[in-house]
Amino acid sequence: MTTTDSVITAVERQRKAAGRYLIFIDGQYAFTVHEDVLVKHRLMKGEQVDAEKLQLVLEDEEKQRAWSDALKHVGRRPRSEKEVRQYLKRRQVLPSLVDLIVVKLKEQRYLDDADFAAQWTEQRIYSQKKGRALIKQELQHKGVAPATIQDTLNQVPAEEEEQLAYGLGQKKWKQTSGALMDKKRKTAAYLLRRGYSGQIVGNVIRRLQETFREESDGDDDEELWDLSDA
Repeated sequence: MTTTDSVITAVERQRKAAGRYLIFIDGQYAFTVHEDVLVKHRLMKGEQVDAEKLQLVLEDEEKQRAWSDALKHVGRRPRSEKEVRQYLKRRQVLPSLVDLIVVKLKEQRYLDDADFAAQWTEQRIYSQKKGRALIKQELQHKGVAPATIQDTLNQVPAEEEEQLAYGLGQKKWKQTSGALMDKKRKTAAYLLRRGYSGQIVGNVIRRLQETFREESDGDDDEELWDLSDA
């Protein structure tokens, strides 16, 4: 690529890549740019370019590509700010440019950790039947602020969470063979692993025992189900 008195000798639309153009300088392929960069810098056939202009073009193309990648990333599913930053870092985007992109995404409402936490929680609670403890861990891993996590989880009605846990507990209880104590232990352990609190698990086990009272063999240890600190 020549540094002075260079001329754009051809501009060709890139096949199978909408909005991207191949730029030829002095008869040789030089680089590919997005349509917005093409228009901004008037990259037309016969236009003279120097090293300084080419540098500005390449910088803007890097920004445009990083922005486009970020939009695609948040378009696949809701993302936390931490997830977007990690993604752009893997794409080797400069830290200063990452900061600019994150600010722009927030301004255009593509990125909002409060909205992300709310959507994540709703999907985990109602679709995947997970409890608050597990969801809290997941949101922490996603980089959501503790206060935002707490505000989000506070919006989940405790009675709804317990009812969902009860539905899961019923299935597990019916699938579990053995004595009453085996059913209680295995069902409780299953619900705790799914992130339900000790209090909810204790309530569910008592309800299940009452529901399936006919299966009781008299081996009843109420202290076992005081799981409020679990």
